[in-house]
Amino acid sequence: MTSTHLHRCLIVAALALWACAPAAQPVSPLAKVPQRVVIDGVGIAFHVFGTGPVVFAHPGGPGVEWSYLRMPGLERVATVVYLEPFGTGESGNLEDPDGYTIDNYVKVVEGVRSYLGVNRIVLLGHSHGGFVAQAYALAHPDHLRGLILYDTSPSTGPEWQQDVEANLTWFAHEPWFAEASAALAAETSAKTDAEATQVFRRELPLYFADWTGRSREFEPLRPQVRVSVAPGKSGSDPSSPAEVGVAPAFDVRSRLHELATPTLILVGSKDFVCSAKMAAVLHDGIAGSRLVTLAHSGHMGHLEQPRELVAAISDFLAKLHD
Repeated sequence: MTSTHLHRCLIVAALALWACAPAAQPVSPLAKVPQRVVIDGVGIAFHVFGTGPVVFAHPGGPGVEWSYLRMPGLERVATVVYLEPFGTGESGNLEDPDGYTIDNYVKVVEGVRSYLGVNRIVLLGHSHGGFVAQAYALAHPDHLRGLILYDTSPSTGPEWQQDVEANLTWFAHEPWFAEASAALAAETSAKTDAEATQVFRRELPLYFADWTGRSREFEPLRPQVRVSVAPGKSGSDPSSPAEVGVAPAFDVRSRLHELATPTLILVGSKDFVCSAKMAAVLHDGIAGSRLVTLAHSGHMGHLEQPRELVAAISDFLAKLHD
């Protein structure tokens, strides 16, 4: 298995929530400005919902369209700014096919923050978006009130890859496992957005703790999720799997001690791609961080246990100081 498989994982998704629009509520002034900005000559889209403290939400992938991460419950207690990074969803592509780097994704977060005129934000990064969140926290700590690292990892090195491959055995006896694991093996062959989307839809059950028992609930997500192929191909070198989909390989373990921003770490107990083992590395490395494990979730706790996830984030937000 190459890390393209793993990175695409980092995102999976459950777009059903995007269709479950929250009930009418006050609208943040940020929702009234044009939700598009030009960064490095490329149009970047974002979407604002809810009211309250400002939380930027960075999706995973790289390349998974933002709406799988929609969290209506969180929008009831916060102004949530969902980002669409370079090459994803309604945002434009970079001219350089190898330009989809963590540093450039950090530029998107900082560019949207500056455009909206919010001095300090809470940044939530899911999966690959958590890589971006960690990098942003290291580069721009003065613009952060809080950091939420959700189902992510501080590295994509050999230890992480071995962990992912070992965790796949959790699902080996599931009726859908052969199809989903075959899709993982086919990821590197996807050449178009349509092909990448179809592959990801086949993989979907892997990202849930109990797809078999809750398939009626989650199956409608398949036709809704969309994946852009360009970000996942950036810097790709078939002879060096550790760098596929992330150029270069990501590793900030030696710098976690530098993070002084209040940090909440969320992880699903059955998350095969960014496991509790990786969450523990984050927790041990970031002084004062809080770790919350979602006992009945995989990589999609906002869909599997939305109440518990929102409760943990709400409690975290309430304890932040300006």
